[in-house]
Amino acid sequence: MATALGNNSGRFYSTLVKPVLIDCNFVVDSTNGNGLGIRSLKGSGVRDVFMYTTQTAGKGNSGLTNPMAHTASEGLILVKLKENYFRYAGGFSGFVSPLGGSNIAINSTALTVGSPYVIVSVGHATAGAVTIAPVADSAGSLASTWFSLYDAYGNTFIIWFSVSGVGKAPTGVSGTLVQQSISTNDTAATIGADLVTTIQNLPSGISGVYSFTAAGTTTVTVTSTATNPYGPLPGVPQDGVIPTGFTFAQTKYNTNLENWQAVGLPLGVVPNVGAAFIATATGQSTGGGSTGLVKVPSISGITSMEVVGDTNQSIAPMPMGGSPHNGGWILVQTLAPTSASVTTLIPTAPTDNTVIGMSFYVDQSSVTIAGD
Repeated sequence: MATALGNNSGRFYSTLVKPVLIDCNFVVDSTNGNGLGIRSLKGSGVRDVFMYTTQTAGKGNSGLTNPMAHTASEGLILVKLKENYFRYAGGFSGFVSPLGGSNIAINSTALTVGSPYVIVSVGHATAGAVTIAPVADSAGSLASTWFSLYDAYGNTFIIWFSVSGVGKAPTGVSGTLVQQSISTNDTAATIGADLVTTIQNLPSGISGVYSFTAAGTTTVTVTSTATNPYGPLPGVPQDGVIPTGFTFAQTKYNTNLENWQAVGLPLGVVPNVGAAFIATATGQSTGGGSTGLVKVPSISGITSMEVVGDTNQSIAPMPMGGSPHNGGWILVQTLAPTSASVTTLIPTAPTDNTVIGMSFYVDQSSVTIAGD
């Protein structure tokens, strides 16, 4: 009885004696190999949903074979409830449009401002990156100078310069001291190449993992190796008390959330597969783009649906064949006109990948109240 009355045991206001609201949703999938014509059925009060299928008819959760595996069944939905009920009081439904076209990357310029899109892959941000543009040494001018470099693992590296053996490490600073040896009057390009070797071998604290990759000469690009998650480095490198005179910049600095918000995902909405939004930009790549993908919504091809026959006659089947074949049946047809110029509706199969939601309002009591 508790199951028949739902997860809250029927506790909501109604003129019915024991009202139950049964909800379900599923994805139309006529080509699915399960032979049911649908996939991803959800709804604790529904045992099976059968629709037209191009495949060999499959068996549902009840062990019954899909009876809809022929052309005449297009546009019909056969629902089997988990329980018997005394009365069908009504129902309502809705559709979620399928998706169309190819995947569209949000880190390009392929979106159309003002158009709707649905996330199909959350993706990830670009790995955080900074640049370091060194200056040449002049007669030992870089000796004892230093700058701070921050990784995504929580480390701070203090890189200080020893010029032809002259120079000393800073004191009273917080971070891992790293000596960078150069020669007197080294050019900016030579110093940049030396920094590449040093930086790409800085330890993250995780065995076998370095904090950065690095490349370049007159401008050194330093990229984070952290991928969980991908995202910006904690900050731009900074000169120490004794400055190097180098130029520092942060070039890849967006989080994945920032990338999605930049193309229109509303503030407060977490980017997840299925989330819909209206594009406010054609794409986002400044400061590092996302590998996220979207698709455009298509149409279900359906304008309405209706129950077929008197559902009260199939809401409580009797046990037969030595087995309690309980669980009410509800037959529904989906309707649409044949064209824009024709107003007559005919049974029409929804477009594959349309999500259909249904709610059925039933009564678990045989008691009839005056006026019902």
